[in-house]
Amino acid sequence: MQIETTRFGTLDVDESQLFNFPMGLLGFSGLKQYVVIDHSEDSPLKWLQSVDDGSLAFIITDPLFFVPGYRVSARRSELEIIGADEEQLVLSVIMTIPENPQDMSANLMAPLIFNMVNRQAMQHVLTKQKFPVKYYVLKDSPSIIESPSMEHGDKAISLR
Repeated sequence: MQIETTRFGTLDVDESQLFNFPMGLLGFSGLKQYVVIDHSEDSPLKWLQSVDDGSLAFIITDPLFFVPGYRVSARRSELEIIGADEEQLVLSVIMTIPENPQDMSANLMAPLIFNMVNRQAMQHVLTKQKFPVKYYVLKDSPSIIESPSMEHGDKAISLR
């Protein structure tokens, strides 16, 4: 299928690569389908491009890239809408990159959770964990995040 976008022009996307957000994203509840596009081959950043609105795209990344101890705990029932098998889930956060890159921030309070098998995804607002909406990637110290340290091989999301 072809998608007309503002940033990337016409994209030829295989429908099997689409992610469905049944509840949309905060502020964009009517936009349900997105595709993830690599920013560049060696960049940790990716684009979450709306299929429904070609002018809407978010920069996303793995939060462990800049906050090694970041860990999200969620109830299985909270993630039921996308399928709650921990091994199939991948966590990302939305980035904001203003004109001055030193002010780049990540929304750690409302991460995106992707089920890589069934291609369902959601934005999960953390109400019990104290993470900032604006975590300044180049200014804030990871030590301000009160989160358990992770052992090698641990995932950033755990279900209870």
